[in-house]
Amino acid sequence: MNNRLLEIRNLEIDGESDEVWHEIIKDLDLDLDRGEVLGLIGESGAGKSTLGLAAMNFVRPGCRIRGGTIRFDGQELTAQSETTLRKLRGVRIAYVAQSAAASFNPAHQLIDQFSEIPVVHNVKNRQDAEADAKGLYRRVLLPDPDAIGYRYPHQVSGGQLQRAMTAMALSCRPDLIIFDEPTTALDVTTQIEVLTTIRDIVREFNTAAIYISHDLAVVAQMADRIMVLRYGE
Repeated sequence: MNNRLLEIRNLEIDGESDEVWHEIIKDLDLDLDRGEVLGLIGESGAGKSTLGLAAMNFVRPGCRIRGGTIRFDGQELTAQSETTLRKLRGVRIAYVAQSAAASFNPAHQLIDQFSEIPVVHNVKNRQDAEADAKGLYRRVLLPDPDAIGYRYPHQVSGGQLQRAMTAMALSCRPDLIIFDEPTTALDVTTQIEVLTTIRDIVREFNTAAIYISHDLAVVAQMADRIMVLRYGE
């Protein structure tokens, strides 16, 4: 089996400002093998998050992929329909955002939000998804893992919410997880705890990951290899 999971070649991404398109990512190449953790570092505005989202052929409003190829497990993502991409995202490719609080729906319990993705994509039924949630909550070291899922997002701490989001990203056992500065909003002690949990769980599941940060010390704890992004290159 080919060990290469993600291969990006000659990627060019533009962003629009005042009705003028400006280059954000310039002729960039990236390779990632199965089970490998790639650290992606750079200053604010370097294009790290833009590149991370592009790995699943997604751009924010006001951006466009102008050129290049994005091959995931041999499949050219830029040639796929939005329906096909929706089936990939969340199932085979997961994304963990910087702000866990903004990523959860405050009106629904954690376990409901965990279960939604595998149930919608017919990966698991509701009962199996809830059982899996409790098992993953235990693995990411959430307190009282059999009960914490029945709380609402505002009823748990920031660090616990970040762990719950990592568990949710693993709900369909993806081949790739993109972590976009997931510990930035946490205090130093909680950062270390969450980083250790993420590192251990990614290795346990042999999941490839792109770990985005502006902090080299943080990335050094996580990554097998580091890529520095400056001005989109």
